[in-house]
Amino acid sequence: MNKYLSLIFLYNRASHKKLLPIIGAVPLCFLAIFLLRIGNPCKTGSYMLMERAFGGVWAVLIFIAANLLGLISVANSLNGRKAMKTAHSTTGYTMRRLSLSPISAYLTIFIYYLAIILIFWGVAAASLYAIGKAGLTMAGAAGIDTKLALGLLRTEIGHALLPIAHPPVMAFNIVCVLALAGECARSCYLGWHNGTPSAGVLMVIVPMFLIWTFSPENSYILVAILIIVLYAAFSFGDVISREKRPKGDPFMVNKYIGIMDLDSTEFDDNARLEVNSPVDAYNSSSPEASALKRYGRDTENIEEKGFKKINLGWLRRRFMPLGANLEKADVLFGVCIFIGIAEHLLFFGRYLMQMNEISSSIKGITIDSGLKMPYFWDLQAHSYYGYIVAVLLVLFIQAYWNYAYYNKETKSVYVMKRLPDRKEYQRTIWTAPVIEALCIAMIMVFHTAVDLCLYAVATPEIALHSDYLAHILPF
Repeated sequence: MNKYLSLIFLYNRASHKKLLPIIGAVPLCFLAIFLLRIGNPCKTGSYMLMERAFGGVWAVLIFIAANLLGLISVANSLNGRKAMKTAHSTTGYTMRRLSLSPISAYLTIFIYYLAIILIFWGVAAASLYAIGKAGLTMAGAAGIDTKLALGLLRTEIGHALLPIAHPPVMAFNIVCVLALAGECARSCYLGWHNGTPSAGVLMVIVPMFLIWTFSPENSYILVAILIIVLYAAFSFGDVISREKRPKGDPFMVNKYIGIMDLDSTEFDDNARLEVNSPVDAYNSSSPEASALKRYGRDTENIEEKGFKKINLGWLRRRFMPLGANLEKADVLFGVCIFIGIAEHLLFFGRYLMQMNEISSSIKGITIDSGLKMPYFWDLQAHSYYGYIVAVLLVLFIQAYWNYAYYNKETKSVYVMKRLPDRKEYQRTIWTAPVIEALCIAMIMVFHTAVDLCLYAVATPEIALHSDYLAHILPF
């Protein structure tokens, strides 16, 4: 049998006993919602039957929960209790026996997950159609097909699954399906190589729930699409980067990456540093006077020392716990910055939509009456939530990781509290997160300044309110 099909059948054999009940639960849950909200359709009538039955958040929530359970069941299908306790060793051994490259296996599982998601999608749509048609028939409705189609499209779950007349939601669904399959395949990929399964699927599931439930304006949907696309690209790039690492610990089995493996380190025994006093070692008045420079050990000069006093990156590393996973901290910091910037792009979406309308209304030096560019802070509404969430995430998650490093991973909290400087323990827990939060706040201020310049310079003067400068500040 083809090795790619072998991998698919291997996962299918391990997960089908979990998948089939979850798939079967979708129509049963929809039927339960219908009966609880409608009761006997013969007595309730056919008027707005589908809207009364499936309108609201419950049908959306059930469908998303079923998808999530199904995807997780596949990811954990080859990991029994013993395998989970031994860092997925059973799965890794099985994958190595298949003679598949990690990237090929990742893409194969991606296709398998894509097929599973489409099956869930089809079962949900067919269930809604069958339940709705049966209910309308029992209620004695005339023009069943028309009422069923219109009723489904007016409900949250129907509009989410079949957004026929809403292209932004259709594009959003396509992006979400691909991102979900990719993130779940990445979770399996990390499990094969003794890594921690990814929880990044929540970065896709949460926007799906918000967009499907609240049906926001198109600018919000476009921002959500951008966030998910960039996150999916980052996730796939992480897989590629792990494959291209030539040596070391690419899957972070050893979490204490700051601890050097001295057994694998080569030293040059012929190199000697001839130093008679500290002045000989650190004197940098000339290259000949510095012993550290002669032997290539000096990495900074007086100017660099002065620069480090205001170097936020150096300050951040200085106050991180020694031996902590800096790569993990960098990824969290980057993701938080990305969340803030991506959500703030809502301003640009609103501005461009208004500019398109204004450009088509300007005729020479006149503009249609009543058409003006909204005030600056009206366009800025709700565009700071991403930065607020980013600040809270980086502040508390990074602080918790630092705390857990001392108290759970290295068990060095007792040593830290016995240092001569008693504040070093608290300083290394909170200072780096505070610095990162301040950096995000500075980016937010800079981003707002760019928005203001765009608003004041690019907008035609005829389209601005006469008192727009008085409304620049939010108070």
